[in-house]
Amino acid sequence: MVQDEDKIATPTNEEVEKYAAASTDDSRTPPADADSIESLQRELADCRDKLLRAQAECANISKRLHQQHAESMKLASMGLARDVLNVVDSFGRSLEGLKAAGADASVLEGVRLIAEQLEKVLRDHGVEPIHATGKPFDPTQHEALMSDFESHEPPGTVTAELVRGYTMHGRVLRPARVTVAAKKPESPESSAQSGDDGQEANADGRRR
Repeated sequence: MVQDEDKIATPTNEEVEKYAAASTDDSRTPPADADSIESLQRELADCRDKLLRAQAECANISKRLHQQHAESMKLASMGLARDVLNVVDSFGRSLEGLKAAGADASVLEGVRLIAEQLEKVLRDHGVEPIHATGKPFDPTQHEALMSDFESHEPPGTVTAELVRGYTMHGRVLRPARVTVAAKKPESPESSAQSGDDGQEANADGRRR
């Protein structure tokens, strides 16, 4: 390299070519071997699998939360609907009382129309009556208040609705309070007579 005390050092052409060749040799990357490539491919496949699983899990969580939110919104008014049922019952009793008292037809019609409008509002919000009469007693939908020993229906059959029950979006809002057919219990006299008849039969058998 040519140098002067009063001038900037300038490399010669030979020195430039030498440095360029050395730089080119240093920048070369050695080729990856087959094991390294295979390892990277496995790692890439594993990352892709984890990503797909995470995306599927996020989709499931989002769907679950949406369903829970929709269910909560549908059932949020259950308390209010349950209280409104008492008003529906009051309208029913009022109609029966007005009929018994011989009220004017226009009054009866007005009360009936209001009661029907209220029932329609409940139906529009998913409230449906439970039809229990003539069906087997179901403890999840019925509440037995009385036993009917005079009914000819099979034991366990609902014979009358004392208070109508309702469901809301498939859930019991209020169970139906019902009377259930039951087998008539034997009276003490019948039991004693049966016992006497059995003793006489045994005595006859011993004599024979």
